[in-house]
Amino acid sequence: MINLESKQDFFNDAAYWKAFIGGDRNALELIYRRYIQDLFRFGCSLLQDREQIKDLIQEVFIDLWKYHSNLQETDNVKNYLFKCLSNKIYKVSKDEARRRSVMEEHTAGLSFVFDSPESEMINLQRDESIKKKLHEAIVGLPIRQKEVIHHLFFDHLSYEQTSALMNINLKSVYTLAWKAISSLKKTV
Repeated sequence: MINLESKQDFFNDAAYWKAFIGGDRNALELIYRRYIQDLFRFGCSLLQDREQIKDLIQEVFIDLWKYHSNLQETDNVKNYLFKCLSNKIYKVSKDEARRRSVMEEHTAGLSFVFDSPESEMINLQRDESIKKKLHEAIVGLPIRQKEVIHHLFFDHLSYEQTSALMNINLKSVYTLAWKAISSLKKTV
């Protein structure tokens, strides 16, 4: 058993992972504590519902414990956890994305129909407006495109690293990035 209080030891992910898949709950707790904030930030970059992200992270760790005896050893626990969370988010948001897409298409044209004093203020604050539009456009991207954008431009991962992390081929990463960037260019 791994002692939770022994903070003097260097955190060795592979050793803790091995102990966890061997049935050590303390090792799973250490892994959870080490990566919960990173997982939460990553999840929030893909979905806006913070409570849903918390629930999905909990589901990831419940599933990990449930299937721990069938898991393989890994030397990159963080990437493994990111993949697990990404898959959960993708499954949950697939239907939501379709519904959201229909609603956004319907309401997208409405924001430009009205002329008001606010339009003059927006012209004076162009930079802020562009940032807001870009943020909204990123939020509106399909989940996989949003994930690729996050990894490439916010996590500063290479296309190859993104491919490995998302468990998709390199050509798909390039395609998803191209589609996302094309969509963002049209919006902004």
